[in-house]
Amino acid sequence: MQLHQTPRDLLYHLEATSSSDAKRKWKESIKEHWNYECAYCGSDKDLTLDHITPRIKGGSDRITNIVCACKECNHDKGHQFWSEWYLKQNFFTTERLSAIIEWQNQNTEHSFIYGR
Repeated sequence: MQLHQTPRDLLYHLEATSSSDAKRKWKESIKEHWNYECAYCGSDKDLTLDHITPRIKGGSDRITNIVCACKECNHDKGHQFWSEWYLKQNFFTTERLSAIIEWQNQNTEHSFIYGR
């Protein structure tokens, strides 16, 4: 599944027929990229999506700021900056740290922000 910056990109490229279908496919593409595991701890239970940099702290709704996360990590991290929080976790690994940084730094074609 190709990664798109926002759900709007799916509509633009005619890969979805409605905004709800685009959102569903976009969210699914993020989870698929992370192999249906939490980007932080690796759990495959109760998966959600998490803003790496919280919106309240200036984080965007772009795909490079959103990862697959279990509800427990998502809730525990809350509005903290991810790296400060993640370094303190007993499940911290340099491999996951690198994967999240690589995700944040990926190049994308489009710069739309969903809902703006």
